[in-house]
Amino acid sequence: MGYPSVYPTGVTVFDPERFYSPFISSAQRLPNGNTLITEGSDGRIFEVTREHETVWEYISPYWGTGRHALNMVYRAYRAPYEWVPQLERPKETPIVRLDKTTFRVPGAAPIGRERSTPVQGVTPAATDASFCVAPVDGRGR
Repeated sequence: MGYPSVYPTGVTVFDPERFYSPFISSAQRLPNGNTLITEGSDGRIFEVTREHETVWEYISPYWGTGRHALNMVYRAYRAPYEWVPQLERPKETPIVRLDKTTFRVPGAAPIGRERSTPVQGVTPAATDASFCVAPVDGRGR
């Protein structure tokens, strides 16, 4: 989510390059002051604090088929526990924030590369996808 700009009127505007959905989206202010946001066209649901910190996010893994092969989510709501009286209220426990620079999914390869194969025309120190792609004709085509 982009860092917002605050106008003198108090309206907060988010960077549309990093946070945008042209349709099927919603936002819900929660009792704790956080906001639950559905970025529907990208299948993303997330919660942010008043300080614009992301609390958690979920991206739908369910993709349609055919012409509409998208993972859209129409709308999400946080429902209070009281709405399901037949269930016992679960005990909420805080979790430690993950360090994204060192976190690995169990069974994943270790951080870093085991080996590198030099490819003519490719800069080995590149941090983007061009590290893995060599130009076909030497001119980037």
